[in-house]
Amino acid sequence: MINRKQRLPATVFLIILLGTICGGGLLCGLTGAGRVLAGERWLDELTLEELKSGRYFYMVDEKGETILITGRRLRTRDRFLTADNDLYEVETVEGYLARARFIEKVDLKTFTNSAAGPGAASPDENEETPAYKIAIYHSHNAESYVPSDGSDSIYGAGGIHDVGLAFKESLEKKGINVLYSDQLHLPHDRGAYRRSRVTALRLLRERPDAIFDLHRDAAPWEKYALELNGETVTQIQIVVGLSNPGTATNQQFAYDLKGYADRLYPGLIHGVLIIWGSYNQDLSPLALLLEVGAHTNSKEAAQRGIARFADVVSYYFYGPAYLKEQEIAPGPQKPEAAPAARPKYGIMRAVSGTVLSLLFVSLGAALGFYFLNNPDALERLYLWWEGLPRRASSLGRRVRAYLRSLPLLLKTVFREAPQNLRRAWRELCREGRIVPRLFQDLGSIVLHSGKRALAAAAALWKEAPQNLQQAWKTLRRESRELPNLLREDLYLIKETAGRLLNRVTLSMHESQVKLRLAWAEAKTEAADLSRLFREYIFLLYNRLRP
Repeated sequence: MINRKQRLPATVFLIILLGTICGGGLLCGLTGAGRVLAGERWLDELTLEELKSGRYFYMVDEKGETILITGRRLRTRDRFLTADNDLYEVETVEGYLARARFIEKVDLKTFTNSAAGPGAASPDENEETPAYKIAIYHSHNAESYVPSDGSDSIYGAGGIHDVGLAFKESLEKKGINVLYSDQLHLPHDRGAYRRSRVTALRLLRERPDAIFDLHRDAAPWEKYALELNGETVTQIQIVVGLSNPGTATNQQFAYDLKGYADRLYPGLIHGVLIIWGSYNQDLSPLALLLEVGAHTNSKEAAQRGIARFADVVSYYFYGPAYLKEQEIAPGPQKPEAAPAARPKYGIMRAVSGTVLSLLFVSLGAALGFYFLNNPDALERLYLWWEGLPRRASSLGRRVRAYLRSLPLLLKTVFREAPQNLRRAWRELCREGRIVPRLFQDLGSIVLHSGKRALAAAAALWKEAPQNLQQAWKTLRRESRELPNLLREDLYLIKETAGRLLNRVTLSMHESQVKLRLAWAEAKTEAADLSRLFREYIFLLYNRLRP
């Protein structure tokens, strides 16, 4: 038998164990993972099935306007600094919708005369001599870009590795030593950060000035697309983890980098996302996670975006001497050319022009409907337009090569000119004997053509009244048919808009049905979890009971 004194520690142990399990169960329920037990982890990104179904996390402000679309799971108290330096904090999360409130307008200060030292993250660090080393690695190696790699995930070294190499090469061109690691940390799950922690520690032993973990986000391609100085690049989002003791320093480092990026390349930084997680940023106050574009962007645009970010990093740490020769801010754009004057036509062409205008309007509506239902076609058009500067530069290179060879060509022409002139004079003398006969033939042709032209003019003058009457009848008939054409085109536009509205309504209805089904599944899973929890407590109580 167990006496009362022996039973008391067992009771205390049972209460502590119950509190721990209840807290864990409540935490799992709040994170939407109610159907998993203690063996599974808390995921911070959307799953592959969710992305394939077109789901993202949306952050909206008080007015309901979308300020962020991301593939990372948002939670209450997460913060986001927009590209315009507006800071928002998430208050509530309902499914995939996070409602945020405006906090403040952040003033990001930069120092134009900063030369060396690791920025303004810590006053003590400014006294140290910079190491001229930047460390780069990838926690999620499989991340890829669909337009370039054909998939959003490649098991192994995905497209994100090419972006990391572009970052490395851009820094090395400036004379900066880069500690780049292509170590794989597969598979792509929450445990990848634990596996990459070993890589980060190994890189930090070399005492770099900063360390970056390169990723890509999951979002519609237009949310990260940016045209910068005539080139299409992807924006970069900086992610700061809230679950480490140095969050304030990491956040200040991210703010400083964004301030310098706003000065060099306005719009390059998509924003600073401050969310739950550590992301190995507790290892260094100058460690950040970068999301270079989304899976729907092209890898080439991401490489150009990270090359611009290399300019920001080098300028921030080592001063303006490490920048390329360029202006700090983009110059004013040239005004668009004035539209050409509209040609003046007769009444017949005016009527035909009206009909053609209606046809072009119908064609535009059909093209808009086609692009709405075929987003891949719009992506291909966008990629063609993206490659246009490259083709133009290739043409410029060919023109420059021709101009370089022009002096040699002119020299050859001048050297051979006397011989060519003599040959031309001989041919001219030989052909001069044929000229009188040519003039005779030309005169006969002109005379014959003149006779035919006079006959045609006489016939036209004779038939002019009849042609005018027929033209007037045709004009009256076309004027009667014009309203019917207008009604048909308007009906086509109305029908197209109706089909588009029905499609949107059907999509919204399907989304509501899916949400209700998901809620029902969540309630069922919560009930199952509660039942399992009660059974587990009952078994545990029976084991501990004397």
